[in-house]
Amino acid sequence: MKNRVEQLDGLRGIFSVMVIAHHHNAFKGSVFYDNFFVINSSLFVDFFFVLSGFVISINYLDNITSAKDLGQFLKKRFIRLYPLLLYTELVFIVAGILGDFSPMKNAVNLPLEYYLVTARDTLTFMGSTPVFGIWMSNNYPAWSISAEMISYLAFGLIVFVFGNFKYYVFALVIALSGLFIISNGEYLLAYDYGFVRGLLCFSVGIFTLLIYRRFTLNLTILEIPFLLLLVAAMYVTHHAHFNLMKLIFPVIFSGGIIIFASSNGVVTRLLSSRPFQYLGRISYSIYLNHAIVLIMVNVVLFRFFKFEPNEPQIALSLILSIAITIFYSHFTYDLIEKRAGKFLSAKWK
Repeated sequence: MKNRVEQLDGLRGIFSVMVIAHHHNAFKGSVFYDNFFVINSSLFVDFFFVLSGFVISINYLDNITSAKDLGQFLKKRFIRLYPLLLYTELVFIVAGILGDFSPMKNAVNLPLEYYLVTARDTLTFMGSTPVFGIWMSNNYPAWSISAEMISYLAFGLIVFVFGNFKYYVFALVIALSGLFIISNGEYLLAYDYGFVRGLLCFSVGIFTLLIYRRFTLNLTILEIPFLLLLVAAMYVTHHAHFNLMKLIFPVIFSGGIIIFASSNGVVTRLLSSRPFQYLGRISYSIYLNHAIVLIMVNVVLFRFFKFEPNEPQIALSLILSIAITIFYSHFTYDLIEKRAGKFLSAKWK
């Protein structure tokens, strides 16, 4: 099996753009936000977790058999995540202290202590836990990177320590995470216990690989039905006003991964095309860059140029935010993700 499935990278790229639309929420009454699909596009973060569990399992599920293997795995994961995480956090801190007239100013009159405390949570990968207190990160989407790293650590330890019994432990992780979410009555955990949500989805991704390996069916016929099911599920859970119904989405995303990994239909070919592969390649940068771009674009348009917040101007803001985020992410992918990653890999052998 290939260690990557191209069409799934394409999905990741599309969903990263949908997260931008979800966070473009300064004008919540706008038609471009106030609809069931965009409001619930935060759920695509769960797709990232499930896909991560799937892809990491392809590469490492049977390859962590010693403490050295575990150390190498965690080192690679750290190098993959940390350079961009550090860079984007520093950008937010600098932007925050530039002053009230900075086009990238997020809020006024925040003390330096606020930026340092929230940066501490982010840069120690504790932003999805209550270890240092429940804080919203300067770069607020970064909580999920904390959950991702904690999932990597749990994955590596479970595979190394429990060996042939690892699947039972991953099943236990799913059960305990689900019970925790149910007991809290809240699925969309983020800055407090978001790591629990991450562990649940990541572990579902591991079992997604097991199911995928057992079947070799061509599931092209299910491409369109899956997309319709996804939209319908988002509609139903939105209008049902029952938060815990969102627990079905890790399973839905798991099914989608199996379908598109086993398909050669028109949607799969579209997702494997160069534009969508490009989006998938830079999706990590898109995810960590988009918040600062949203803030900058909205402040410049609606505060500096004093645009009226009507639907055409809000649409312009969204389009500019997406375009600038993609453009900016092209450079951070090359200069931060790739080059800093290569530098750290060479220095940290």
